[in-house]
Amino acid sequence: MGNPAPTIKDIALKAGVSYSTVSRAINGKKGVKPEVRETVLKIANEINYFPHSSAKALVQKRVGVIGVIIPRTSEFAFQNPFYSRILLGLSSVANEYQYQLMLSINNQVDVASLYYRRQVDGIVVIANRIHDKKLIKTYEDGIPVVAVPGFPADSGVGIPSVNSENAKSMYRAVRYLMGLGHRRIGFIMGKMDSWYSIERLSAFKQAFADKGIFCDENLIRESDFSKTAGFRIMGELLDLAQPPTSVICMNDSITPGALHQIHSRKLSIPDDISILAIGCSDMYELFHPPLTTIKTPVIDIGKKAAAMLIKTIENGDPVERHHVLDSDLIIRESTGELPRKETV
Repeated sequence: MGNPAPTIKDIALKAGVSYSTVSRAINGKKGVKPEVRETVLKIANEINYFPHSSAKALVQKRVGVIGVIIPRTSEFAFQNPFYSRILLGLSSVANEYQYQLMLSINNQVDVASLYYRRQVDGIVVIANRIHDKKLIKTYEDGIPVVAVPGFPADSGVGIPSVNSENAKSMYRAVRYLMGLGHRRIGFIMGKMDSWYSIERLSAFKQAFADKGIFCDENLIRESDFSKTAGFRIMGELLDLAQPPTSVICMNDSITPGALHQIHSRKLSIPDDISILAIGCSDMYELFHPPLTTIKTPVIDIGKKAAAMLIKTIENGDPVERHHVLDSDLIIRESTGELPRKETV
């Protein structure tokens, strides 16, 4: 058997102080001389002492852990840069406030049980579904929760949320394509149980309505957000008797699949078809040609979600319950004017 883990008693014996002094020094409490605190912390570091999480929870009323729930398959989550970037943002703020992250993918775990078993202090749910009754009940039971992107404003669900600005950026993108002469604009979106899809589709249609242009809904296709779906659906769109002259791809997984389909047919971007990507990948500017993009601030979304949750854990419900971060339309070479041979 290995050596037992170091304890406060070991530190106290080496420092020549009481157990209570060691406890106050380690937990940053008042009443400890600076030189004593320095000695205690130095010894703790030397002997690799770590406070027991259960004991720490009893003293501080928290365990210092944030649960992160991703209701997707592991394969999908690890292949999509959206999740890695949002975790980067979450972890940077969590570390700043001395919290750790507990990650659960595919939502097989009972979210509420993590809290009641004192394994987490609160929960961030990434890419929540708008009909997730389990999540809604978790919040109604008083468990600190933040959702990304959250729920529609008219849903009556009060769960604190962080979202990117989706409607305005999508509206601007469609109007930009229209300004290039495009009228048959395709949209490969996600499922309609996602607030991302609902917001962006509404803005997509509104852009047509405000311009008085017919919106061909046969060019709007739902997907499961995957690369495979992007490839398949782009093929379906290109096989139409009147295919789109431009296509908007919903996320960082759909876009590569759609591009692969286009390249497999020896089509040229933007001469044959214009492509506009929605996502957070920094690689889009390195594609050939570089992709016009609605850039979503995913790392900042993660940071804001962590900050909101920690404030909720430590101070109660946040004053700001729903936060929206701006998205940018970055125009590059994958979108061009409608070829003269096309009719509108």
